[in-house]
Amino acid sequence: MSQIGNQWVVPPAPWSWAAARPAVLAALWVVCLVVAWGRWDHARHEFDTAAGPTDRRRVDNNSGHAQIDFGGQWMMGRLVATGHARDLYHRGTQWKLAWAGFPPENESPYIRRNVFPHFLREPGEESAQIRHDAEWMMYWFMGEDSDRWPTAAGGAVLPLGADALCPNPLATAALVVAARDQITPEVVAAVDRPAVGGPLYPPIHGFLYAPLGLFDRPQEAYFAFQLLSLGLTFVAGLGVNVLSRGWIWWPVATTVILLFPGYRCGLDLGQNQIVTLTILIWGWVLAARGRSGWGGVVWGLLAFKPVWALAFFLAPLLMRRWRFCATMAATGIVLGAATLPFVGLQTWFEWLDVGKEASETYRVNENWIKLSRDLGGLIRRAAVDFSVPEANRGDKKIDAAAWGMWAVVFATTVGVYLWRGRQRAPVGFAAGFLFLGAYLCCYRFMYYDIILALLPMAVLFADPRRFSRATVFEPRQVEIAADSKPRPVPVPVPSDQRCVGYINSALLTVLVALLLVENMLPSFPLEGSIGFGYLARETRATNGTTTVYVPKLTIETSVYYAWETMLLLVLWAWCGWRLLLNGDCEDATSTDVS
Repeated sequence: MSQIGNQWVVPPAPWSWAAARPAVLAALWVVCLVVAWGRWDHARHEFDTAAGPTDRRRVDNNSGHAQIDFGGQWMMGRLVATGHARDLYHRGTQWKLAWAGFPPENESPYIRRNVFPHFLREPGEESAQIRHDAEWMMYWFMGEDSDRWPTAAGGAVLPLGADALCPNPLATAALVVAARDQITPEVVAAVDRPAVGGPLYPPIHGFLYAPLGLFDRPQEAYFAFQLLSLGLTFVAGLGVNVLSRGWIWWPVATTVILLFPGYRCGLDLGQNQIVTLTILIWGWVLAARGRSGWGGVVWGLLAFKPVWALAFFLAPLLMRRWRFCATMAATGIVLGAATLPFVGLQTWFEWLDVGKEASETYRVNENWIKLSRDLGGLIRRAAVDFSVPEANRGDKKIDAAAWGMWAVVFATTVGVYLWRGRQRAPVGFAAGFLFLGAYLCCYRFMYYDIILALLPMAVLFADPRRFSRATVFEPRQVEIAADSKPRPVPVPVPSDQRCVGYINSALLTVLVALLLVENMLPSFPLEGSIGFGYLARETRATNGTTTVYVPKLTIETSVYYAWETMLLLVLWAWCGWRLLLNGDCEDATSTDVS
């Protein structure tokens, strides 16, 4: 402190620059880039095999591209890129490209050494599940090959065994006749008929992934797509910054995306959820800036993920943004029509057949149910008896309960928003509630799609008045009277002073909880179950014995439990309750505190 004339001057502290906006922003960017590098490094090496035993190490050192998540998408693009657009869902063509794209020479010596009949394999449970990469890919795809292929294949190679037995012309002639009798016209017709199956994506997806399909090696396409997804993460973060009009800083938004549930596993697997998120955010940024027509065009790109296009279409529809809805629908129709000269109309019907089969599988398959995050999955994981064969797990009562839960969320979202929400506000409390409801009403989705909940969260946080409003406190002293009852007594406070503070926000609490679920809980493998005895029922096994099945709700911290959906459902219900109480008017006197 120094004196200048009659005034005392307090010099700034040497470290005061650290609180300046440029320094804080630079520090946030450093944190963001460190987190991004960590995510990329994890994704790049998650499926490496170099650390395993020597005979289990793959020649190409990484199996991420051979998982169904990216491998199926690459297959769609590869079919288009190689001129097989009309065979997008023909398993025969898929087999050819699968063997070419996933050759056995890239696999580990252990796999190549044990792809024999079971009785010739090395002992151990693991050897019972050995398949080539191409065989696994086709196994994961929807559909089945013709059951007449073994007959046709046996008949085709039958004459070749004559000389192996003995060089006898009569034996050769006999085997040729036997092969001719075995390969009947009915067998030929059965194997020539295209077996429909494949990934669940519509034909538009194949054209979107055609550039990746130009890669002869899917592993190279896999690494390239991971880099693309990482770059789009920063683009999506910028979108959140623009949507909030700068209130949420770009590095903060990007860091939250990197740490949000679904990001890490999606990047590891080469999934496309970041592409979807970027489309959603920037389409709504344009709508919030008064360019609804262009925003609808951007959302029309969701035609490659029609379940999400249909779910989020609810938001502009209830907001009465007719131009947005019209351009979104028109863009989707134009994109679909543009594929017709290449794929034909029949391919679209084949896609519907694949989707129908997938829908039936979704109802009963344990892995799909436990990895799902939709409302129906919450019911099925507790009600479906996974101890019985998959073919016997279908139950109309369970289906009714699942659809009933969906109907409650849908009807509540529509009713509360139309009654109490400001129907033109693109951001804020009512808009966030509507987007949460639209997200939860998606027909079916998996654990990596949780990241799409960032759009509702961004819409909520874009209007900070609801959760960053200061609360004025009045200090009081408490006196204990003779009857032991506390009686507050006001404390004298100068008229020019106020006690101001912030009470924790429910929105921030849920956001922090979601980040903890993604980044902390997997490190603590905890599990617990609750049984519902009044829902017990008898089940019959294949051998005729009957058992009593008691539905159980299993709570665990692994990827098989939908913690994220539960938290978002609680946030949706809380937003709806507060919206009913206070509406979404700008002059609402209540604060968003809990």
